Amino acid sequence: MSYAPECFLAGAMNTRDLGGIRAAGGRTVAKQKLIRSGELSKVTDDDIAKLTHIRLKTIVDLRSPAETSLKMDIIPDGVRYVHCPVVSDLVPGITRESIEDPYDGLKRTDYARDLREGGMAKMRSLYPLLVENSNAVKQYRRFFDCVLENDGDGAILFHCAMGKDRAGVAAALLLYALGASMKDIMADYMYTGICCAEKIRRDTDACRSLTGDESLLESVYWLNTTHESYLEAMFESCIRQCGSVDRYLAEKLGITQNKISRLRSMYLE
Repeated sequence: MSYAPECFLAGAMNTRDLGGIRAAGGRTVAKQKLIRSGELSKVTDDDIAKLTHIRLKTIVDLRSPAETSLKMDIIPDGVRYVHCPVVSDLVPGITRESIEDPYDGLKRTDYARDLREGGMAKMRSLYPLLVENSNAVKQYRRFFDCVLENDGDGAILFHCAMGKDRAGVAAALLLYALGASMKDIMADYMYTGICCAEKIRRDTDACRSLTGDESLLESVYWLNTTHESYLEAMFESCIRQCGSVDRYLAEKLGITQNKISRLRSMYLE
């Protein structure tokens, strides 16, 4: 990857600036403009100060209604909040619940049991749904609308629960529209495994205290981490549906060449 991201919020997981990634025409994504993250229910006063410093204007929350009720974002004063629930119901492998006691750990183990038959393959089957399901497509279209509407002098932050799946797909599609290489798009996606390493360890340990079944524990791992094949499956679905990723952006998300030019004018330097 052409940059070294920093996970810069103490109270939120996997928060990082897309600034510095190489994009179209030899330019790079402008710093402190496009921020991807996990949920914001525990951000600190120092975190709020950092978000204020970068002139955060908009937060796009990609979580389900149940997730937002369980852990409400802390919204800095004056920041626009937009809820775009890419997934409306509980989807094992996509929606997230925290593991803070054995009962939560047991629920995560139940998720893993659902994935036991083919663990990684099951996750690969979930990612295409994020660009095929009509509601998901509608919400990603709204996400792009927010990015295009954002104040050119301010930042936009988008997130899901861990900042891995729904936010990962949003970041990948946005970076593609900005002209980033597939190599750099994938590197950014995979960086979640580094930012969330402690979370992944905690989740696995919580389940290990409830079961010695190594296949379940392996499924928990693949539920919580990233793998190149997941994002590849998403892009393959875009191509399968429309013939190319560019046509998918235009036909499904309304991101025409005009809008791509606007995005690049707004967010590249």
